[in-house]
Amino acid sequence: MKILLSNDDGYYSDGIQALIRELSIKHEIYVAAPLENNSAGSSALSTRKDIKVDNVEKNHYVIDGTPADCVHIALTCLIKEKIDIVVSGINMGANLGDDVIYSGTVAAALEGRHLEFSPIAISLITKDVTNLKNAAQSSSYIFEEIIKNKTINKKTLLNINIPDSNNLIKNFEYTRLGRRGIPVPAKKIKDKNFYNIGAAGDPEEKGEGTDFFTTNNNIISITPITYDLTNSIILNKLNNS
Repeated sequence: MKILLSNDDGYYSDGIQALIRELSIKHEIYVAAPLENNSAGSSALSTRKDIKVDNVEKNHYVIDGTPADCVHIALTCLIKEKIDIVVSGINMGANLGDDVIYSGTVAAALEGRHLEFSPIAISLITKDVTNLKNAAQSSSYIFEEIIKNKTINKKTLLNINIPDSNNLIKNFEYTRLGRRGIPVPAKKIKDKNFYNIGAAGDPEEKGEGTDFFTTNNNIISITPITYDLTNSIILNKLNNS
């Protein structure tokens, strides 16, 4: 299978390099990743600047743009071969619940929504690289399970979160997104006209069946996310009122 790998932490980050090594054992790997960290950049496209692309080795591109830029340019311009699937990660840090709204990791995956197989976003619930090898092996195992599953290999995005563990985790559950509370307020830097964005809110909806609950129980969470943001329930009510 031909896999395009991307991320938001940058091409030289430990997470994507671990995933390259693991997935290349069985698959043909292409890489298009940002030059610098673009965490929390969501689906921004750099439409008002020229974007520099460096071909650092065969089928590996380092792009001075956003995660969405990277996958968009790679699929529409750089790569002539037929790519089967986009995999984004391994992100260092969770992408649970509302995090997916802001996540550059998820955004990179989303750019692969037109391919044959559903795109995959992978995050490790820690910024500590100690257990990254285990996370990469878990990712590879889960990837092989996903591409065999006819129910989920089309028309969705799969958001995967891997608990931090000293052991290789293969147990996984399909979950729904939980929900965070109100984020920490932005804070003005004293005596300056600058502000810092506050931290994400604590989990509020974290009961059984959510990604929060599952990962807290040392089980890998896989959440299918739809591309269609239409509130069909409200739409039907409005049209039938």
